[in-house]
Amino acid sequence: MWFKNLYLFKLNSDFTLSAEALHESLSQKPFAPCFSGQRESLGWVSPLGKNSDSLTHAARGYILLTMAHQEKILPASVIREALEERVDTIQHNEDRKVSNREKKELREEIEFELLPRAFARTQKFDAWIDPHNGWVIVNTGSSTRAETLTELLRETIGSLPCALPETEIAAQLAMTNWLNEEKTPLPFRLGNECELKSQDEDKSVATFRKHELTTDAIHTNIAAGKLATKLGLIWDNKISFVLTEDFQIKKLKFLDLLTETLDEEDPQSHEEHIDIEFTLMTGEISQLLIDLTKVLTK
Repeated sequence: MWFKNLYLFKLNSDFTLSAEALHESLSQKPFAPCFSGQRESLGWVSPLGKNSDSLTHAARGYILLTMAHQEKILPASVIREALEERVDTIQHNEDRKVSNREKKELREEIEFELLPRAFARTQKFDAWIDPHNGWVIVNTGSSTRAETLTELLRETIGSLPCALPETEIAAQLAMTNWLNEEKTPLPFRLGNECELKSQDEDKSVATFRKHELTTDAIHTNIAAGKLATKLGLIWDNKISFVLTEDFQIKKLKFLDLLTETLDEEDPQSHEEHIDIEFTLMTGEISQLLIDLTKVLTK
């Protein structure tokens, strides 16, 4: 249940659906595996696991939901080999050249023939809605996957006015200043990785991982005109993460203080275990986002 990445969307209007009402809407687009000739399938599944019928789970006002995405895997090399063989057969038997348009049609025909035998890969993506603070948060580092989930949610409920978050102080400038000053505003402190990128045409990059961030090498790169595009931070000694220039959060890790709190609990079922983790996680991350937004406000 612990989210490893936070792909953030800011709601532009109030989210008024309750968890129960949202469940009813999601029930209109349940996940179903691909049929034989279908390339991919999207739909909603229970965030509590296969033994639960509920398509949402609520805790302290936060709503958890899960999208399943199944796609048929057809390696490009397999399609290419089949196409080459079919083209060679036509050219040999009919003594003519196969046009690009016909090759395209043959490729589509081959894909359709191979789909029923293709391997199906299913992935699940969790997200939660924070109506009070106006966030939609997807557990992925991929913009494509995050947008796929929000688009499906928009189609499901009819409307989801949201956009990528904006801050008064650009994250790139703030992170660069924190590195240059070797100091972050409380309750944050520097982690052990960063990425610095030049602003010229070369776009040269200096990357530091598992590295002290108060060294001369950092200052030299900043003095040369590079700006921070990624920065490792630790919040309140509870969560470590990497902040990106577009205000996204990656490599999220819950530190010992939170895992010890979880260990004190005694869940009696899989659903209760998820509920405990979700409640603990959302409470802490919501406060982290409040603090992070504050330090990026003038």
